[in-house]
Amino acid sequence: MSGLLDRNEHLTIITGHYGVGKTNLALNLVRDLRERYPRVTLIDLDIVNPYFRASESVEFLHDIDVDVLGPVFAGSNLDTPSLSPGIENTLAIAGPEHAVVVDVGGDPDGARALARFNSTIKNRAHRLLYVINQQRLQTQDIEETLELLSDIETTSKLSASGVIANTHLQAETTAETIVAAIPYAIAVADKAGLDLIAITAPRELSEESGKRIREDIYDSHSTLDKSIIYPIDRLIKTPWE
Repeated sequence: MSGLLDRNEHLTIITGHYGVGKTNLALNLVRDLRERYPRVTLIDLDIVNPYFRASESVEFLHDIDVDVLGPVFAGSNLDTPSLSPGIENTLAIAGPEHAVVVDVGGDPDGARALARFNSTIKNRAHRLLYVINQQRLQTQDIEETLELLSDIETTSKLSASGVIANTHLQAETTAETIVAAIPYAIAVADKAGLDLIAITAPRELSEESGKRIREDIYDSHSTLDKSIIYPIDRLIKTPWE
């Protein structure tokens, strides 16, 4: 079972650079957690990017019986950065019967919304996962990627607990795309002093990617968990699709 589905930390916060695929990852995660928890809530803290908000996927979330809290005006033609008053209460009750996933807007600007709930989060068993995508232009350099992580931690006043490798090229992603970025992901995690929690792969490529990793990567990085591949589906589409 992937470390992403760990039941020991019931509050999961997903952060990273704008455009790395946080929202699609969050939607996959809440869907999978719903099979393990009686109740799951997705909190959308993205008040930065109006195009890829998790709360725009309300119908999908309702279909899988996942609650959603987010910008009050998400789904309308208004774009005022106002958050639901129920967010803090939901964060406070995350536990064995209620998993909570928080999708944070990209960069330190997005982390400012997270900082509002800093004291509540610190009182819960939580994990802040830093999502990286080497194909994202602003995070191809390891030092630049680490600098952004530091900015997010400083702004949110929370410490990251793990890295998620989510390198992709949307519909153009191949197993080679995923495997070629693993040394980068390992280096980012190592230099940050964090665990590489998971390597995502489109579900149709997950078996091939896992095989390639076993053949090409495990020998030189034996600390990688054998179940590190996390299969995901593409649940978010661009506005022009």
